[in-house]
Amino acid sequence: MIGHYCRVVWNRKRANALILIEVLVSFLVLCVVFSIAVHYAENWRRPLGFQYRDLWSVTVRIPDRGSDPLVEARNLETSRALLAALRGSPEVESATPAPNAPYSGNVSRSGIYLADRKLVQFLYTPVVPGAIEVYPLELVAGRWLQPGDDVLDYTPIVISQNLARRIFGREDPLGRPIEEFDEQGQPRPRPEAWQQRKVVGVVKDFRKTGELSDTPYAAFVPQSMADATRSAAPWSYLVRLRPGTSGAFEESLLRSLRSVGPTWQFEIKSVARMRASYLKARLLPLLIGATIAGFLVLMVGMGLLGVLWQNVSGRTQEIGLRRALGATREQVRAQILGELVTLTLLALGLGVVLFLQVPLLGLVPFVEPQVFGLAALAAVVAILPFVLLCGLYPGWLATAVDPARALQYE
Repeated sequence: MIGHYCRVVWNRKRANALILIEVLVSFLVLCVVFSIAVHYAENWRRPLGFQYRDLWSVTVRIPDRGSDPLVEARNLETSRALLAALRGSPEVESATPAPNAPYSGNVSRSGIYLADRKLVQFLYTPVVPGAIEVYPLELVAGRWLQPGDDVLDYTPIVISQNLARRIFGREDPLGRPIEEFDEQGQPRPRPEAWQQRKVVGVVKDFRKTGELSDTPYAAFVPQSMADATRSAAPWSYLVRLRPGTSGAFEESLLRSLRSVGPTWQFEIKSVARMRASYLKARLLPLLIGATIAGFLVLMVGMGLLGVLWQNVSGRTQEIGLRRALGATREQVRAQILGELVTLTLLALGLGVVLFLQVPLLGLVPFVEPQVFGLAALAAVVAILPFVLLCGLYPGWLATAVDPARALQYE
């Protein structure tokens, strides 16, 4: 029977070409929308590595920031006073300098070439020892950064689990330096002693960029609050509040900060509100794309209904002859729907072949290959019942044909 349907579809290839193209385009558009949705869903189920509730971001604008060592030393002194004021507030559990707050959209990245000549980029975050309590981060091996690390003759570094696996594989990373290579895979000359980075700890993956983003590699290095030659004055802080602290505390905190740095400007934001803005900005394009795809599929359905209606009307004599030869209404309806399903499966098969070229060719390397497979499956599940629904009315029209009237012109 399938072979018969295929022959009928082929014999009417000109009439069926429009239906095939409509189904194919709708399928590919749905595949794109479902790919983004599945990718976001896969990222959403992974742990963040920090807690955004009861967390505030304090951004600082320093008017006299410059290259003058004396100015930078004064800025660092003011920064230490700001940090002490933050930590001294009864409503604050802990506070830390943080160059870029979660959900801010701002990141500091560093990159190194490994022996395999591939560039590995990671989030590069200078922190003080108290940062582990502010986020908080979960230490899985080694130790966290501690006081005095910023004056060692090397740079201790804490890295995320995924970065440890990428650089060292299954080997123990603790105590090992991070070797750098050039683009040809040759070792680079060792940097100055205090610039050489040695791994002292490993934390769980840290997804500072949010739930919908991929899991980046991350590294934490000491933030010097005393030596202006190694670190500049922080421009951002994170504050962990005690549970139950109301938003009214923002005004008193702002007054406290202004009393320490009267010429500096401060902006306080709730990380939870920043998260809401981040999710809105990331999900709005997906919602718009899904709406456009929905209207496209609806228009295709209306066009499909019209084309099928026209096809059935043009096959009145053929259908009447089948009825006169003893075919039942159910058999006629099954033929119309069977031809439609066969044509739809041909379009979906072609669409799957085209769409799966994306992961096979590595056109979107940051998306896992199984995402495309799930998206294609979801698009098939969405398209096939919809096409069958569009074929019900033309199928009913075919069963309503009176054999006597259909054959009166034969």
